Amino acid sequence: MKLKHYLLINLGAAIVFWLLWFMVLFRVDPLSTNWLGWGLFYLTMFAAVFSTMSLFGFILRFSLIRQQLAHRAVIIAFRQAALIAIGVVVILWLLSRRLFSWFNLFILAGGLAMLEFFMLSCQPRDNHPSAHKINKYESRPKEIISSTFKEDH
Repeated sequence: MKLKHYLLINLGAAIVFWLLWFMVLFRVDPLSTNWLGWGLFYLTMFAAVFSTMSLFGFILRFSLIRQQLAHRAVIIAFRQAALIAIGVVVILWLLSRRLFSWFNLFILAGGLAMLEFFMLSCQPRDNHPSAHKINKYESRPKEIISSTFKEDH
């Protein structure tokens, strides 16, 4: 998919999800609704925040940090947009249940930060030996043994 198509599809999805969220917000009575109304509220909120933040995150990252390739900026923006959307939805849910406090906010922020660090640690790095794949013509990967095993005499 070309970058232009990605941006247009993401922009269209963001507009549709925000319109759906406003429709749920103004059409569903929160005092008389069941779990379906609340589920639609939180689901459309998540989708709207996710699509908007992934679009803004990509545009900011791609325009400010031009060292990254576009697909890497998209992956990073998607991951961080998902974490932001989860955070927003959990905060709204805590507010609706009157459970929101600074302590719960710190726990949520710490949990999302740990999840981000876990996802970062699971990604293969380009300069890491485990990221090099064995070519079908090679019997072993290139330069796995580090220089600490060589003797300097």
